Amino acid sequence: MMALAAQGAGAAAIPLNIRALIEQGEYREAESRLRQAGTDSVLSAPERRALLYEAERLERIRLDFTIPPDEMLAQLKEDIPDATIEDVTRWRQQGVLEGRVIDGQLLFFNRAVRNLLRMSEEAAARRVERADAEPAVSDREIRIEDYMARILEARKRSDSRFVMPQRYRIQYTLTVKPDAVPAGETIRCWLLYPRQRDCQKDIHWIASSPEKHFIAPNEAMQRTVYLERPAVAGEPTVFRIEYEMTAYARSELVDPGSVKPYDVESPLYLSYTAERAPHLAFTSELRALAKEIVGEESNPYLKAKKIFGWIDENIRYTSALEYSTIPAISQYCAVNRRGDCGIQALLFIALCRISGVPAKWQSGWSLLPWRPGMHDWAEFYIEPYGWLPADPSRALRPVDEPAVRWFNFGNMDQFRLIGNDDYGAELAPPKEHFRSEPVDFQRGEVEWKGGNLYFNQWDYEIEVEHLE
Repeated sequence: MMALAAQGAGAAAIPLNIRALIEQGEYREAESRLRQAGTDSVLSAPERRALLYEAERLERIRLDFTIPPDEMLAQLKEDIPDATIEDVTRWRQQGVLEGRVIDGQLLFFNRAVRNLLRMSEEAAARRVERADAEPAVSDREIRIEDYMARILEARKRSDSRFVMPQRYRIQYTLTVKPDAVPAGETIRCWLLYPRQRDCQKDIHWIASSPEKHFIAPNEAMQRTVYLERPAVAGEPTVFRIEYEMTAYARSELVDPGSVKPYDVESPLYLSYTAERAPHLAFTSELRALAKEIVGEESNPYLKAKKIFGWIDENIRYTSALEYSTIPAISQYCAVNRRGDCGIQALLFIALCRISGVPAKWQSGWSLLPWRPGMHDWAEFYIEPYGWLPADPSRALRPVDEPAVRWFNFGNMDQFRLIGNDDYGAELAPPKEHFRSEPVDFQRGEVEWKGGNLYFNQWDYEIEVEHLE
């Protein structure tokens, strides 16, 4: 596997004539020229890989944008019955309905309708509730805010920041589609596995299919289980793992007046306030934004709190493009004022680091009883409290109680599986071909000797049992 910078940082190596084709939406011609240029033996290996990755990126963008205008209008009418093609045009011009001209055809993002309803107050006001809509959070028997209140109360009664343990049994299955790989060829598969931490303990391996497996050491920043098996003609290739673990809620009673200054020469401070292009590049726009948000504040905890509050107020949650297609994620989030959990987490991390607050990535799965799903968040470091969680996309909660309202800044529920304490880390064993997801790691990675298997070539499923 290539490191993140090697996989994704190729813009500077793209010839100007090819870059012009990309900007004009001539993806197929640009992709053809990139693949041809990538065979030039005069170029260095990193330069060739950068060109080939850019060709791969264009192909992935095409998979994200597949809906023509007439189909987009039909989808819109399911939620907004009086929508017109004029609405489609206007909303696209406003930037709230995501579309691109690709190879001469206007195509919309596969999840554009969902994002429109989040970005446009007008569209949301015209929405007619569908019969198959999911119940609102307030309609559930127990709300997440109720858990938050319980966690805060449990912390008051405990000497430990780790409270309310929850035991899980997890089965994860990845299924490669039939004939995605020639019969007899070995398919290599990496699946997420939890890291042993103070808030995540007693990890117990149960079984896998195939039985032979390799679990990456706990020191791996993106921890995996590695499996392989041969493809069989006409049949899906199934990889499955099962294990148990106990997760704890985290809550810290922070007194801003007790926050101490950093040792700015320490390895921790130097590492976690460092710039890390492309996704944590300290651009002039991000530097100016951080200064605008933080102002003259000098307390690190209150700096991070201001950044968290700004993201809550200014960044809309939206379904994201595949991260591998976004050249610089924190910059993208700041400019477009939108993004999903990982995109918002990277913006939080970037703004904290620029402001002199150590911050880093964390991700895995949310194991909420009503809907498990992939999830990303951040951690920031405060003396003398250590690493504290921050979950910008979960945001300030819609309640009056300040401690619950700000719960996601400095606290975390027990419904988490932590597999990653960094982004873009090396997998074990290393992947030979491009990663499907070079930033995060949750769904898994799959390849064979002929190349990477992208997300459209396999399916995944997580089954979560709450044991106690």
